[in-house]
Amino acid sequence: MKRLELARRIERIKAEGTSAYIRHRKQTPPYEGSELIVENKGHVFRMGNTSFAVGFGLNRPTSFYDLHQMEKWVRGKNVSRLHIEVCPLADMSLIRLLQERNYTLDHFLDVWLLDVNAFELPESEATRVERVHADNVNEWARAIATGFAETGTVLQETIDTAKGFYALPENQAFLVREDETAVAGGILAVQDGMGELFLTSTIPDYRGKGYQTQLILERVAAAKAIGCEYVTVTTKVDTASGRNMERLGFTPFYQKAVMKSPILK
Repeated sequence: MKRLELARRIERIKAEGTSAYIRHRKQTPPYEGSELIVENKGHVFRMGNTSFAVGFGLNRPTSFYDLHQMEKWVRGKNVSRLHIEVCPLADMSLIRLLQERNYTLDHFLDVWLLDVNAFELPESEATRVERVHADNVNEWARAIATGFAETGTVLQETIDTAKGFYALPENQAFLVREDETAVAGGILAVQDGMGELFLTSTIPDYRGKGYQTQLILERVAAAKAIGCEYVTVTTKVDTASGRNMERLGFTPFYQKAVMKSPILK
């Protein structure tokens, strides 16, 4: 039961954090993100031209009507597919429904967990990590966006995304400088004794210098200072980020399958 309850808490912090972000962004049109809440079962989000569902199968069984409602909502948003993040602890009703509806595997995600109380933070060393506030949020957001710019083009939408998550009161943002230059950053979200690390990014020219490690340890220390029991982070499979988590004491808690619907017409 403890394992299932922890999974519920992890998926809840992800879902409710995304929900709060969308509500905040919608206060400034023309942002077009939206959400569907299926009461006590999960959330469906539309962000850009993609949609994804989180939390289903962990609290109550998922019915055919639930899935039909989700797919109808996604079609109404002019999105061609619904992606559903499936925790391995989810009720089998969800798995059966996805099989019947011909959902196929898109990719896996690794979910890591750290028991904060059992974790020994290394002795403090000189660190370049600072908290983000009104005076440095713009350079922090640009550093985040530059780190995620796969083609080298920094997108304003990524900058706006970073600022949107920074604006949520349950989130704390952290910045790394090299000399006077903002080169890396990340966020810690907190809910009911659970911390989540996300939106972690380093500008390509500054990678390999240990800045991600500094960001992880600084955020774990912050989570511990405010009484979190656990810290979680989700990574793609077999990445440097995942290897960093394992090296620093995070354990692989479960692997989620992200399932995609057939084209929704």
